[in-house]
Amino acid sequence: MPDLQKILAFDVDPASLESLRQAFPDWQVESVNGATTASLDRDWDPGAASLLVVGAREEMADTLGLCRGLRGQAGRNRTPLLVLVRSAQEPLVRAALDASADSCLVLPVHPKELVMMVSRAWAGNRPGHHTLGLDRPQRQDRWRDDGGEA
Repeated sequence: MPDLQKILAFDVDPASLESLRQAFPDWQVESVNGATTASLDRDWDPGAASLLVVGAREEMADTLGLCRGLRGQAGRNRTPLLVLVRSAQEPLVRAALDASADSCLVLPVHPKELVMMVSRAWAGNRPGHHTLGLDRPQRQDRWRDDGGEA
């Protein structure tokens, strides 16, 4: 995990902020309300962060634009981006993932869900990881040809 432990939460409700603080007690949680895509570049520099959390807004385009704007900033391509949606906004999940979010969680969120999401995001995409070692024989076979010359 990165050494810098800072969470930037955009338009996140108080209950979710508390869940973030419980999930990551040693991390600094900074809450930002009303950020727009234009203000990200012009008025506000988020600095280094280990996790970005966006609370879904009423307007889907605003949420998706903020996700794209955050991901487009220099150095943000590997920072996990989580979008929190209300149960009435579940159609937003697919669109948020397409807009470069790493994961979406439906409110209310439990601290355990947040920790699991971050650990999965930092593990990264390792294609074939679940199949490593499956081509090895189950037991020693002295007659198996492993290639090469003896």
